[in-house]
Amino acid sequence: MLLEEIFGWIASILTTLIFIPQIYKAFKTRLTNDISMLMIVLAVLGNAAWLVHASLTGNTPLIVCASLIIIMSLVLIVFKYNNEKS
Repeated sequence: MLLEEIFGWIASILTTLIFIPQIYKAFKTRLTNDISMLMIVLAVLGNAAWLVHASLTGNTPLIVCASLIIIMSLVLIVFKYNNEKS
């Protein structure tokens, strides 16, 4: 494994982990008012662009990272919508 691929995987893992504390806190407290919907939507759009780029260039760590962040962002959007509609 090349050094740049190792750092690609490290960066992908760390970047993906940044959403886990927010999702955990939202599920635990059921409070989502302080989470910016615009930030989440921008995360989805930005990572969708990274996913296309990574797919075109064959960057596996970035494909995995962008995909997971999109999924976690969508989970947060649904959770935020469901908590705030009542």
